[in-house]
Amino acid sequence: MGRRILSAVLLLACAALGAQGRTWTPEKWFDKPRSPRIANYRIEATLDFEHKTLEGQETLSWRNAGTAPVREMPLHLYLNAFKGPESLFMKESGGHLRSDWIANPADPSAWGYCRLLSVRMEGQVLQGHFGEDETVYWLKLPRAVAPGETIRVDIAWENRYPRVYARSGWGGDFLMSGQWYPKVGVYQGDRWNCHAYHANTEFFSDFGVYDVALSLPNALGLAHTGTQTNFVTEVEKDPKRPLNVIWRLHAEDVHDFAWAVRPDANWRMPERFEYRGVQIFYYRSGRDLANFQRQRRAVENALRWSDEWFFKYPYPTLTVIDTPKAASGADGMEYPTLITAGSTPFDPFHLRVVPELVSVHEFGHQFFYGMLASNEFEEPWLDEGFTSWFTHKALERTYHALLGGRRFQVGTDFLEWAGYWRLPSEDPLTRFGFRTLGEQGYYVTAYAKPTLVLDQLEAMLGRPVMEEVMRAYTQEMAFKHPTRQDFRRIAERVSGRDLSAFWRDFVEGTEVLDYAIRSVKGRDVQEGGWLLTGDKPVFAPPQSAAPGRVGSITLERRGGIKVPITLWVRLENREEHRIIWDGQDRWVTYSFESPVAAAVLDPDGNYPMLKDRLHASYTQNPSRRGFHYWSQMVWGSLVGLLQGCGIG
Repeated sequence: MGRRILSAVLLLACAALGAQGRTWTPEKWFDKPRSPRIANYRIEATLDFEHKTLEGQETLSWRNAGTAPVREMPLHLYLNAFKGPESLFMKESGGHLRSDWIANPADPSAWGYCRLLSVRMEGQVLQGHFGEDETVYWLKLPRAVAPGETIRVDIAWENRYPRVYARSGWGGDFLMSGQWYPKVGVYQGDRWNCHAYHANTEFFSDFGVYDVALSLPNALGLAHTGTQTNFVTEVEKDPKRPLNVIWRLHAEDVHDFAWAVRPDANWRMPERFEYRGVQIFYYRSGRDLANFQRQRRAVENALRWSDEWFFKYPYPTLTVIDTPKAASGADGMEYPTLITAGSTPFDPFHLRVVPELVSVHEFGHQFFYGMLASNEFEEPWLDEGFTSWFTHKALERTYHALLGGRRFQVGTDFLEWAGYWRLPSEDPLTRFGFRTLGEQGYYVTAYAKPTLVLDQLEAMLGRPVMEEVMRAYTQEMAFKHPTRQDFRRIAERVSGRDLSAFWRDFVEGTEVLDYAIRSVKGRDVQEGGWLLTGDKPVFAPPQSAAPGRVGSITLERRGGIKVPITLWVRLENREEHRIIWDGQDRWVTYSFESPVAAAVLDPDGNYPMLKDRLHASYTQNPSRRGFHYWSQMVWGSLVGLLQGCGIG
């Protein structure tokens, strides 16, 4: 206990020293609200770590920001997705999601729930009913709540955490508490937006202020959203539970709150650094010792690029959790001011996926989903897709490649490129996340295709204009609920371009951009044969004639998207030609007065979404890899592996 108190005091003392000279305090972040603060929560909860249960009470202060009175209020009860096999989440996922699965369904500890105990408003007990499934509960309000009016609802509930396989729950000695409290839906215009918890969707909620008091066993280290407001001089004991301490936490202008606990020394005294005015806390796992500096560099570079490209990260704190292997289902997730980004204990080739790509991606969600709170149910590409594009750009600027060597490089958008071309034509970006063609379709629509679409938009507008578009979009839509129409409106205004054709082809359409060189031919020009110029036909044996040998090239449009495309050709006589084909027909043939030596479609890279660049280029003398090349590749890989093992 004494060691626990000392750790807490030192941690808060460091935070207090680091806060000198700043305008924020742990209890108050901003002089003026950054968001509308529609849904505000005051929560008190007690965790029974041994039995993985929680009892909680919350006061929800909610303002009707719509245009019509409301007589019902929906509450998300997300943990009911893990109540049993008949929830929408379980039926859609089949108990398998994100490379993880539910273990031993016959074991009660594999399942969990969120059970309402009581709901009161203005002294009255509220009744209600479940919606599409038990992950949404509709409260019947005692009276109509007018636009602009604020109400307070008192809610008592209890949780049982499932064994984690999808974001929230426990594994080993680790517990991730995400989507753990009853959370109100979003009222827009004259209707509620509050979908059930589907397998291929995430979340949507309003901004507010959170004040959370957690009673936890004193042996646990706590990672959390927001800042801690107590423990400044001494640990606050729970008077009702002698072995518990109370953590008081605060967050402003966020739309969710998450936390995690673990009885680990690294968690009781996490690594703390400051970068660009942000206090960053790293909750490390024993397996990440060799990769910690890599993760730290990735997080700091993500902070740097987002600051320079969008706007400065406004929150005072950021928490980075390295999830243990036993709870891998909670890895790679984002919450306001908190991300989970695991590590790998063995990486001899330094493939920059774990921890670099995961860390940068999850931090990117602080903007796309966090401060630009789009509807992840209905438009998942606005958070996952924009974040994947930011990840690709930040990794490219920092590392240049996911895997690089003297002989080859794996591009930072390789995973998205490969994923998209596995299933390119099934769903448009406008499809709701839970209506895509399975998990692979969701990945393509939410992650892969949007990354390439934004690359395509940048190629069309040019990098400087694209940077202005993204800066305007993020700054104008921060702390709001942006839609795809907001992005289009801002992009058209900043660029001065009509994007209707682009929108039709790449956002709303499912056709692909696929042009190829179908064939390259050459032939000898000859003259002779029967000549009919005199009184009677005369036969002359065929022989070579000027210009000697000629060539031709046939282009083919294999996809449904029709765009003008440039063909660059170099002939054997060393002439070079640039031809623009309008791309409307299925094929076209161009002839030249010399054989074609080399040709490339889209030589300027105007179409990053061009499907097959292998068949969009041609050369007479293809490169050949000899024995020395391949032996060097094999030997270099072997030596790198041995060095990664500590041998050699």
